[in-house]
Amino acid sequence: MSAAHEELHRLVDRLSPAQARRLLRWAETELAGLPHDGPVRRRLSISGIGASGDGHLSERVEDLLAERFNRSV
Repeated sequence: MSAAHEELHRLVDRLSPAQARRLLRWAETELAGLPHDGPVRRRLSISGIGASGDGHLSERVEDLLAERFNRSV
C-alpha cells in the first residue's frame, strides 16, 4: 500500500458519520462512469480561477490589494 493510500485511510477513519456520507456522495459523483481498472484522470478544479482577462494584474498587485483593503501604497 502506498503512503498516499495509507494517509487516505487514516483521514477517512477520522470522519464523522455525516462527513463520511457527504464524502461518499461526492466520490460516487466524481467517479461515475470511470473505468474501475484504468488510471483515474483528475481535473484541476482550480484552473482558471484567477483568469480575469487583464494581462497586467501582476504589475498592479500592490494597487489592487491596497484598493481592496482600503489602504494606501
